[in-house]
Amino acid sequence: MTSSHEIRTINNPQASRTTTSSHEVAAGGSSRQLLGLTSALLALQVLNLAVFDDLRTDESVGVLETFAKPQHLSSIVAVLLAVILVARRHRHAARVAVVVAWIEIAAFTFFHGIPVEIGPAKPYWGDGSGDALQWLGFLSIMACSIAIVVVGRKCSSRPTAGATAATVPTSPTRATRSR
Repeated sequence: MTSSHEIRTINNPQASRTTTSSHEVAAGGSSRQLLGLTSALLALQVLNLAVFDDLRTDESVGVLETFAKPQHLSSIVAVLLAVILVARRHRHAARVAVVVAWIEIAAFTFFHGIPVEIGPAKPYWGDGSGDALQWLGFLSIMACSIAIVVVGRKCSSRPTAGATAATVPTSPTRATRSR
């Protein structure tokens, strides 16, 4: 008899019955969602540089110069690493994605969200106010990063697949009855 918290499948009726926890089934959906969110964050970062902010507002810089800035390059590489780990279903992928998302939240808050110009920061408040496209990029990246934190925490708090799955052997007579 199955409960609402587990799904039973029969791989080979004569050999064994495999029980799969609902966490494993949900983890597949969460990992796809995490992959979509981390990929979206990568795309939003590139869009932010190319369309929403730097290349659109500053005509004195080129594409290579913009993407080669340490803060831009390290951010893109970190998110790309998270995307690769999530796509390959690495066991630490969710944790890495959450850490990268928190770094993005902190970095974008420092560079654009604080209304004081400190070092390389370009605040969207005050004298150098950002326009609607800059705010759209900022808010999109923040929302996507927050979503990664929420989904990534769910993924990393789940037990691993090997810890929840169990194989229950059945007798040959029981297997014949279920046919």
